[in-house]
Amino acid sequence: MQLSDKKWEDVKDEATQLLREYIKINTTNPPGNEIEGAKFLKHVLEKEGLECNVFESEKGRGSIITRLKGTGEAPSLLLLSHIDVVPADEDKWEYPPFSGELIDNIIWGRGALDCKSLGIAELMVMLLLKRERIKLKGDVVMAATADEEAGGVFGAEWIAKEKFPLIKTDYVINEGGGDGILTDKGYVFLCQTAEKGIYWMRLKFKGRPGHGSMPHEDNCIAKMAKAINIISSYSSPIKVNDVVEKFVEGFGIDKKVFDPNLSKQILKSIEDKKMAYWINAMMRNTFSPNVVKGGKKTNVIPSECYLEVDSRVLPGYEPEYALEELRKLLKDIIEFDVEIIQESIPSQSPLDTPLYKIIEKNIKDFSSNANLIPFMQVGGTDSRFFREKGIPSYGFGPLLIDGPYGEFLAMVHGHNEKISIDNLLFMIKTLWNVVTDFSTMLF
Repeated sequence: MQLSDKKWEDVKDEATQLLREYIKINTTNPPGNEIEGAKFLKHVLEKEGLECNVFESEKGRGSIITRLKGTGEAPSLLLLSHIDVVPADEDKWEYPPFSGELIDNIIWGRGALDCKSLGIAELMVMLLLKRERIKLKGDVVMAATADEEAGGVFGAEWIAKEKFPLIKTDYVINEGGGDGILTDKGYVFLCQTAEKGIYWMRLKFKGRPGHGSMPHEDNCIAKMAKAINIISSYSSPIKVNDVVEKFVEGFGIDKKVFDPNLSKQILKSIEDKKMAYWINAMMRNTFSPNVVKGGKKTNVIPSECYLEVDSRVLPGYEPEYALEELRKLLKDIIEFDVEIIQESIPSQSPLDTPLYKIIEKNIKDFSSNANLIPFMQVGGTDSRFFREKGIPSYGFGPLLIDGPYGEFLAMVHGHNEKISIDNLLFMIKTLWNVVTDFSTMLF
């Protein structure tokens, strides 16, 4: 449904103020304190007459759910975001990260991109559906949850287990995609349709303790160092699925990147190194040795130490396959014990659904030269909790990327996170078009 230019200007002003206020609520995780963000959203929604449910999985770990009922003639849709944000090194920011400063039509602050802007965009869609009295054929639900940045245990995972009837829908739109990247052939918009599974392992190495003045061959630190060298030099075999194929095709990258004999050469030739790392991670199970602990004194050889490895597993594999692969890699070289720190299954949503097609249509409506490309999130999002229940979930928070894509990505979890108010309005308008198209048509 089309709104007048005047209404959209009013929406931009309102959304700008709401996002600035939302950013000022410090929901750094840990500890989270998302309940304050949930209360803020609840206040805005209830002023418009929308009923809300606010839950605390633990004290301070708040999430909110609200639903607009449809006639049941069309599928239901969940608009999902998270309230928590990652920590910020304030002394490295141009403006304080929880100030919500508005400078030259740019809103600064932690969460401006990840993902309080999406939360406000989805909030505005809900408010507009109510204000415009849109006759929905399918329910539209909005949820903003706790703890996404630490795995979702106190947020989406808890709600999916404890409050699922309140949040249950047929489809989900979440964070993790929507970036509009300008190429020589027009805009390419990303839609997250798959994500890798997580398998974090703590490898424990044992040795013979002793005095540092008398080194010997059974030093656990030396064993761990050897393991780190082997793991960091390892490339898992390439496995390609349709999502990665479409991603590579959409960006015009040589498909020889899938050839095990030529892949490294093609990846090295890609000018945007972040893109090269990304494609490599979408094609393989990955292992990254990131945490080491061992030893307390310089003159003491310790009896044990440990290494934490972040492994991400492709769709088509069970998460524990990562351990099998790692054991084969280190077999007959180093003995170690294993503790599993965290795991989640890989997940994928189909591309031939009505929601995906409506997202694609609206991208074409924006520009006939624009294309929607699916991609695999090599990190993790809350979408996995819904895909595990058979609910197609898509990462789509549409933005127009101005400037190098690598610089944009660096702001997410980095310094000087910000969003223009024009981009905020673009996100709201695009989501509005998608939601109203999807929730008012007959299937």
